[in-house]
Amino acid sequence: MSNHKKSQARNITLIGVVAALYILVGMIPPFNLRGGAVQIRPGEGFNNLAIFNKRYIIAQTIGVFIFNLFFGLGIIDAIVGGLQTLVMTWVVYTVTQKIKNVPLKFVASTLIVSLFMFWIAAELVIFFPKSADGSFWATYGMLFISELASMIVGSIVIYAVSKTINLTK
Repeated sequence: MSNHKKSQARNITLIGVVAALYILVGMIPPFNLRGGAVQIRPGEGFNNLAIFNKRYIIAQTIGVFIFNLFFGLGIIDAIVGGLQTLVMTWVVYTVTQKIKNVPLKFVASTLIVSLFMFWIAAELVIFFPKSADGSFWATYGMLFISELASMIVGSIVIYAVSKTINLTK
């Protein structure tokens, strides 16, 4: 098998593993508050992987789409959440490529991802008003704080992992 084919197979495998981990971690009840304006999803911390390699953009998008479709609010949630993840992790990847300091990359990733929760706030207010926390701004505020918490924990874990495993390969 050529190096290119090995690399392609490795990328596809890693995409599948990260997508599956997002779904699996999202199903662990004591660690997962999901639905509505408060959404503590430990798998959201995997968004930080986009600072290392763009394959994780695809992995997170697939994981979010499948999770939202089957365990979230259905097809609208899967489409909106999937598109939001695709765009947001692409922004993270693009912005952090210009930053050399790894801890600063995590700070940028955490802030970008948390700020992007306006898409989910809009989705809840428009399509699922019973899940929203009243107004757009109240919903966005709760989502921002929830995502910030998930991303901070994810930053700590992924930073520690990155010290042992080269996540760029």
